[in-house]
Amino acid sequence: MAITYNNPRAEEYELLHDAYYGSGMFASGAAVTAHTRESTQSIDFRRKIAYYLNYTGPILNASVDPIFKDEIKREYSNSVLFDEFINDVDRQGTTLQEFIEQNAIAAKLYGVMYIVVDNVSEFGSSLAETLANRSMPYLTAVEPKNVVNYEFDDNGKLKLFTYASYLKNADGTIKAHYHTWTPTEWKITDSDNKVVGKGEHNIGRIPIVQWFGRAARKRDILPPPEYLSIAKTNAHVYNLCSLLSQILYNQTFSILTMPVDNNGLQDVTIGTDNLLAYPAEAGKAPSFIAPDKGPAEVLMAQIDKLINEMYRMSGIDSVIGVQQAKSGVAKQWDFERTNQNLAAFAVRCENAEYDIIELYKLWSGDNIEYLCDYPRDFKVNDVSESLTQAQQAKDLEFKSDTFDSEILKKVIDAYMPNLEKETKDMIVKETQVAADELAQDKAYSDEGVDDETDEPNA
Repeated sequence: MAITYNNPRAEEYELLHDAYYGSGMFASGAAVTAHTRESTQSIDFRRKIAYYLNYTGPILNASVDPIFKDEIKREYSNSVLFDEFINDVDRQGTTLQEFIEQNAIAAKLYGVMYIVVDNVSEFGSSLAETLANRSMPYLTAVEPKNVVNYEFDDNGKLKLFTYASYLKNADGTIKAHYHTWTPTEWKITDSDNKVVGKGEHNIGRIPIVQWFGRAARKRDILPPPEYLSIAKTNAHVYNLCSLLSQILYNQTFSILTMPVDNNGLQDVTIGTDNLLAYPAEAGKAPSFIAPDKGPAEVLMAQIDKLINEMYRMSGIDSVIGVQQAKSGVAKQWDFERTNQNLAAFAVRCENAEYDIIELYKLWSGDNIEYLCDYPRDFKVNDVSESLTQAQQAKDLEFKSDTFDSEILKKVIDAYMPNLEKETKDMIVKETQVAADELAQDKAYSDEGVDDETDEPNA
C-alpha cells in the first residue's frame, strides 16, 4: 500500500517557488482568482492576458547576493581528498562556493534548507582508487517541502529525520524514495514502504545541516517563511494587473451608440464590432461611449502602493530609493538595518558551512584544519568621505602607531575593499617602516642643525 505524506506548508512553498521564479501558477494563469459574479469566459480571458511583475525575486536576491559578491575566503590544510570534495561536492561538478550560494537563496526563500552530508557505502582500497571512484562524502540539498517526518528526544536533539526524493522516468512517471536517518542507522524505502536499502553508520549523529533563513529555534523544522507575505502581496499585484489589463482592453474598443427608429437599422456600415441602439425620440446624435476610467486609476494606485509595501516589508526600501522623502539620518538607520540583516544571514551561512565540513570530517576521517571568512560589513563605501574622516582623525595627532595603522587600514578598505589581507598587512608594514625611516632622518637632520649653530659660539 502506497504511503501518503502531507506537508503542512506545501501550498506556501509552492507559492514561494512560483513567485520567485515567475513560473507555475503565474505562468499558467492559475494564480488569477475568479470573481463570484465572473463568467467562465471572462476568467479564462483574464488569465490569458494576465502578466506577472516579479518583485519577489529581485527583493530576495538583494538580501543574499551582496554576501557572495566576492569569493568566500577559505583556508585549509593540505588534503588531496578534501580538494576533490570542495571542487565537486554533489557528484555533479558543483563547487562548494557554488553549492553554498545556490542554497543560500533557497534557505532565505523557504525559511530553511536541509543539507544532507551523505557517504558512499564502499571505500576504495587506496587513495588513488578512492579519488578515481569518488568514494567520499557528498552533499544533497533537501527543500523543506520534501521533509516528511522527524522526531526529537527528551533533550531536544534530532533522533529521526525522513525526507523524500523524486526521480522522473522517461515515460513521465515519478519514482519516490523516502530516506530515513537516525544517529546510528539509515534506511531507504519506496512509495509502497518496501525497503530498498539500509545500513549503519558510526558518526554518532544524524548527518543533517539545518540552515535557517533567519533566527529560529532548532526544533522549528518547518519555520514560517520570511518572504511569504511578500510572495502573497506579489500574487495580489498579479491579480490586480489582470483586472487592469481587462479594463484597458475594454476601454480601447469604445461602443457606438445611435438612435434607431421603429424600422430598425438598414444599410449601416460601421467600423466597430458593437453598437448600442436607443429610441430615436431621445434626440441625441450618434456617439461613442467607454467605461469609466475611475476603476483603472484606483487599480493603478493600489498596485503602486503594494509594490512600495513589498519593498518596505523586505527592509530594502531605502536602498532602492522608494522613500525619497526620508531624512539623511533616517536613511542611515535604514542602511544600518539592511547591513545588520545581511550580516546576520552571512553568519548563518558561515555556520552552515562549518557544519558541513564537520560532517565531512566525521565521515572521511580527514581531520583537516578549516577556516572560512564571510563578510560582515555591507555598507556602501564613500571613498571621499572615508578619506576626509581619515584626515580628521590624523589631525588629532595622537602619538600612537597603532592608531595610525588602524586609520590606514580604514582607508585601504574604502579605496580597495577587495584587497587580500596579506597585501593589506604588507602595505601597513611598509608604511610603518617608511614612517620610521622618515622620523630617523628628521632626527639626524635636526641634530646636524644644532651642531652647526653651536660651532660659531664655541
